[in-house]
Amino acid sequence: MWFRSRIVLNAGTPSQIPAEQSIDIALTLAMADLKAKFIDAERGAVRYKSIRGSEEFERYKDLTRGLRSFDLRSVKDRGPRLAFWTNIYNTAVIHGVIELGLERSVKEYPGFFDRITYEIGGSRFSLNEMEHGLLRGNRRHPYRVLKPFRERDPRLEFAIVPLDPRIHFALVCGARSCPPIGFYEAEQIDFQLGLAAMSFINSPQVKILPEEKTVFISMIFKWYKIDFGGSDRALLDTLLNYLDEGKDKAFLEENRNQIRIRYQPYDWNLNQSER
Repeated sequence: MWFRSRIVLNAGTPSQIPAEQSIDIALTLAMADLKAKFIDAERGAVRYKSIRGSEEFERYKDLTRGLRSFDLRSVKDRGPRLAFWTNIYNTAVIHGVIELGLERSVKEYPGFFDRITYEIGGSRFSLNEMEHGLLRGNRRHPYRVLKPFRERDPRLEFAIVPLDPRIHFALVCGARSCPPIGFYEAEQIDFQLGLAAMSFINSPQVKILPEEKTVFISMIFKWYKIDFGGSDRALLDTLLNYLDEGKDKAFLEENRNQIRIRYQPYDWNLNQSER
């Protein structure tokens, strides 16, 4: 079955990493280089064609091979774990799109999020396992019955609990409707996730129509409603918490008990830039 044929993107033997740098620090710097040169943060667009074969990408791929022997227990605290796995997820998506030669959407490749995998610290993690097993604290995928990790799965040790719902404004699945790609630092992760939430909620992903007493929001809020409190009221609280001051926020505050929530279609076309 397709869900058993995983692709380990970081297979192979890595080059020697300088002794003065740990693999996670070296990888962090490589990710920052990729973002600076090939990612338009404002537009949320990735120059996939330019990344392929670049010196920066080749270095990044080499460093990911070093993750196979990386001790995940060395990333102990919550902030570093959030930053580490968010950055790994986002760049692994880019890595997968490039390696598979996808041109239109991650939907071109059946089971993309289950099959694209990194081996880290002797264990394999698919994109879905990174997102739902680790960053969401081992919560079910919205359309699945079982949790990613069973009770005795050793990878469960690395799940981040409690869940921070703001990760949904930081994780980028390669689609146009995803948030823009950011780069997250262990020491700044709380501040950066707050900025990501503000940026997303004050973007066209949230449209408030006073004349219809309706708010049109991203499907992300529907898929992960449980993460945002599990109710329409909790969703509105999230919006109000991050909306800029102004007419829209004032309207929402004054009419919150009468507001209808509707969801915008999700654009799965690749978040690519031709420039």
